[in-house]
Amino acid sequence: MASNGKQFSLQTLDPTGLASSKPLFSHVTTASGDMKVVFIAGQVGMDENGNVAKAYEDQVRQTVKNIGTCLAAAGAKVTDIVKVNYYIVNYDPNNRPHVPIVLDFYAGHRPSTMLVPVPCLAKPELLFEMDVTAVIPRDRGIEPIPQPIPVTETRVDVVVVGGGLSGLQAGLDCQNAGLSTIVLEARNRVGGKTWSVPGAQGKGMIELGGAWINDTNQSHMYELAKKLKLDLIQQLTAGDCVMHDLDGSISKFEYGGVPAHEQSEANNMIEIRALLEKWCHEVDLLNPQNREWDSLTLEDFIKKIGGGPTTQATARLWTRGLLGVEPREMSALYFLDYVKSGGGLMLTRSDMKHGGQFLRIRQGAQSFSKGLAAMMKAGSVQLDSPVRKIEQDKAHDEVCVTTESGYRIRSKRVVISVPTPLYKEITFSPPLPAAKHKLASSTALGWVAKSIVCYDKPWWRAAGYSGLVQSFNGPITIVRDTSSDMDGHYSLTCFSQGDTGRAWGKLSDQERREQVIAHIGRAFANHSAAAAHIGMFEQRWALEQWSQGCPSPVMGPGLLGELGHALRAPFQNLHFVGTETAYEWKGYMEGAVRSGKRGAKEVITALLGEGQKSINKAKM
Repeated sequence: MASNGKQFSLQTLDPTGLASSKPLFSHVTTASGDMKVVFIAGQVGMDENGNVAKAYEDQVRQTVKNIGTCLAAAGAKVTDIVKVNYYIVNYDPNNRPHVPIVLDFYAGHRPSTMLVPVPCLAKPELLFEMDVTAVIPRDRGIEPIPQPIPVTETRVDVVVVGGGLSGLQAGLDCQNAGLSTIVLEARNRVGGKTWSVPGAQGKGMIELGGAWINDTNQSHMYELAKKLKLDLIQQLTAGDCVMHDLDGSISKFEYGGVPAHEQSEANNMIEIRALLEKWCHEVDLLNPQNREWDSLTLEDFIKKIGGGPTTQATARLWTRGLLGVEPREMSALYFLDYVKSGGGLMLTRSDMKHGGQFLRIRQGAQSFSKGLAAMMKAGSVQLDSPVRKIEQDKAHDEVCVTTESGYRIRSKRVVISVPTPLYKEITFSPPLPAAKHKLASSTALGWVAKSIVCYDKPWWRAAGYSGLVQSFNGPITIVRDTSSDMDGHYSLTCFSQGDTGRAWGKLSDQERREQVIAHIGRAFANHSAAAAHIGMFEQRWALEQWSQGCPSPVMGPGLLGELGHALRAPFQNLHFVGTETAYEWKGYMEGAVRSGKRGAKEVITALLGEGQKSINKAKM
């Protein structure tokens, strides 16, 4: 394209008379002025070693990562993209798991696009392909990235590993104390297990991860919501709730009431629940110790104290709903400690005032992480930077952190903000102490998936339902109304967790969707509107490389009493945070932020507590 001397300009247009294209694309993109055109060949879900991811979503993630690499090599950015073609094998318009991933990659940019369903791609295992055209100003100074990228090295006071809520809070607090800080995040986004994407037809937000806070005992999250000027939506509890019982029967009950189980079974459940509520408040959160409770799984403990079949099924509902696991997978002490951290069994599970599921965020829960990242100095948060090695140099009192690309950062302190089961992804030198190593090899993350089904109206409310469903049988464990009425967004969020979730997760994409819709229909008296959805989103957290499950790792018998102290204990110049390390609201966003503040306080005290000034004055 010849130079015409005119200033470069790129615009996107949505002409009147056409259906809305937001937030997915623009109907028209224009480029003018002195520019160069960049054509990128079709990219697929294949990494540099020729490996193709098995899961569709992982192929999409690898594809956009490859696109980003190609753009960078040409001196271009995502915002320079003008046209995209998608080629999708076995495309289903009612199930588009690629959408949130691609939207996250675009970060608000809306190029013109075309989608082409295809029977197959170049290899039978490939499911998704993108080709991209971009335009860039001629004077930008394109310098292709040399291959391989040379190893670089930086020095700062503090490195934070993990850009979720706990890591970002720790990084921000350290930076505000005058310490030069870098946050390294493995994903191409901040937020960890909070991930918000636009809803069907661009209305409202879909929460693929954590979603709820409250405005009383979750004080840090509420204050952060106010600081970021986020709008809060109270969880709906008015209307009938639904119980899907062991025998397959469906019954209604009022929120806060007891489902219509057989009377003796209902009485047994109420009695055991009251005992667990009483005993959880006897747990010392600072030092949880009880040999009997820690020696038994929650399943065996409930049987021992006389829990009948319905009570045992209810316990499965609790552990699946809270942690994505079965009662056999955690000790009774761990369960009691966990619910005590949320104010008790009843409050942790509650959707009402003071409860764990009282308020949602209209702009999306990921807004918290995005807001924290925006408060930090530009360049402080580095994405696509998985940490692979952490080496402590005791002689020089420093730590060297190395990312997957070979980038090295030397610092005085490192804050580790990843779940204990993911410690194995990092090589530590010297090795972690025996207790921390045992934690990393013994704790387990739950199996949690969310299927969010969108509708053009909240038909369940018109039928007298609140939207809350509880099922002993699966594939759905819990359903909640997650609508944003002011945005015209109406949705039911369906959780598939624990054993029933794992079984459901092995099905094909189509079978999973069909089972979710069928379960919604059964729960709401075979209402015909259940199948008339306008969009469906799904996230299976166990399949994500840098999560491997959620919300928080659990401990089996004997571990909490033996290793609980090691969760938060620093190791030389390493400090450990994350929602599992919180004293209050473990597994929740509140716990994550509180743990980040604790870790930052440890670092600040260590480096500045004796009146020291910032060790490094690195320009960020």
